[in-house]
Amino acid sequence: MPPMPTGPSRPQHDGTSLRLDSWKEIATYLGKGERTVKRWETERALPVHRVPGGGRGSVYAFAAELDEWLISARAGESPPDAEPEPVPEQISTANPDESPALPPEGLPDHDQTAIAAAAAAGRGRTLLSFTLLAIVVLGGYLFIRHRSTGLHPASIGPAAPAAGAPAASDAEKQLAHELYLRGRYEWNKRTPDSLDRALDDFTQAIVHDPASAPAYVGLADTYDLLREYSLMPGNEAYRRAIVASRRAVELDDSLAEAHRSLAFDEFWGSWDFLAASKEFHRATELNPHDPLAHLWFANAFAGPGWFPLCLREMERAQELDPSSRVILADKGQVLLDSGQIGQGVELLKQIEQTDPDFLPPHRFLATFYFSRRDYPNFLAENQKAAELARDPVLQAENAAAREGFRRDGERGLLDRLYETEKAHYGAGKLSGVYLARTCVRLGKKDEALNLLRAEYEGHGSEFLLIRNDLVLTELKAEPGYQQLIDDLHFPAPDSAAPKPK
Repeated sequence: MPPMPTGPSRPQHDGTSLRLDSWKEIATYLGKGERTVKRWETERALPVHRVPGGGRGSVYAFAAELDEWLISARAGESPPDAEPEPVPEQISTANPDESPALPPEGLPDHDQTAIAAAAAAGRGRTLLSFTLLAIVVLGGYLFIRHRSTGLHPASIGPAAPAAGAPAASDAEKQLAHELYLRGRYEWNKRTPDSLDRALDDFTQAIVHDPASAPAYVGLADTYDLLREYSLMPGNEAYRRAIVASRRAVELDDSLAEAHRSLAFDEFWGSWDFLAASKEFHRATELNPHDPLAHLWFANAFAGPGWFPLCLREMERAQELDPSSRVILADKGQVLLDSGQIGQGVELLKQIEQTDPDFLPPHRFLATFYFSRRDYPNFLAENQKAAELARDPVLQAENAAAREGFRRDGERGLLDRLYETEKAHYGAGKLSGVYLARTCVRLGKKDEALNLLRAEYEGHGSEFLLIRNDLVLTELKAEPGYQQLIDDLHFPAPDSAAPKPK
């Protein structure tokens, strides 16, 4: 479930609206040299814009447009530099910038082996198709490493299919299936380290069997959780996830899990609520016994406040998987949002007692305690959430709040939290929803509304939950707040609800 405020921090800016303001930044994003991208702009219509009156060198580009250009081969268009792929021994290393099929330096040995084996097979893939397949592996690898190296995942292209690849051998399919199962095992642990391993397993499964729809579902589901359990920016994760989930549906339209993942990504990532409803319907029609389909529907459509419907779906999910701590934690959150405070708090505390290192209950309770001005419990739960998520931004904010509370009670906590959050927001390290909550508590309602408008315009996923936030609802009497809610245009509950089975 996308985090409520006071959970792990989310950047204000993300890959969907990322602007690259020089040839160097464009080249870095594409993993090429400046000479190559300039040639692509001239010869192959690379989408580069120019600042009016700024001269030939004053250029900029949008990451989303570059991504669409890169994956144009999916729609049957001519890809950039499409040509027969040479076998490895024929690839010249005189200009590495022109040899995208070579395994990137620093890639783990097992990934280099996978890429080299795919290149050596000589299966008639175009050069771009192979490069896009390599991006799947490299993207996962770079994200896994970015915490320690300083690499930012915005420089990594989204997962993309290998168009035109022939069927994998039986041995490759078996290996891909084993990697998929191992990835699911790691994915279910839901820790930063296990999700890193899951990402690696799923990307390697795709290398061995590019036609594996379940592997693409696993990849999408992992990106969806990485924005919650790690430092990956939310909208960037959704951008990658939706590419993978759409590919899964293309590969196997009868796979319920693929439609379930696509529904999740259409809702939170694209804000296409009707498409999400359609995909949830399709998922439950194909497999009415999938607990995650019912759970994710409930998480999504709790946003507009359809609590009876969503609690029904939560209970259905719990019946299908009564031992799931994820379902229980999310049910606790929906109970809180629906006003059933006692039941919600009791359930979340019960999960904390039995599984103290599970992140969501700490996050949900931190949000609740902040809304109730129970600052000692807020600080304790927020600190635990920061530690479990390994979130240095949240740790710094909590330390500042704790020091302010020690010195001057509630006012000190809010002043220090505001100061720290505003710095992080200005640096693009924090969603405006978090800062808006603190602004409301400080009486800065105009500033809070401006922050929420910016989040609406930027399609920040946290914005979809503000209707149920007990602090932000204090803005109801302010001009413009209700208009922001209405502008979301959620569909009617009956049209969105999966049919009971």
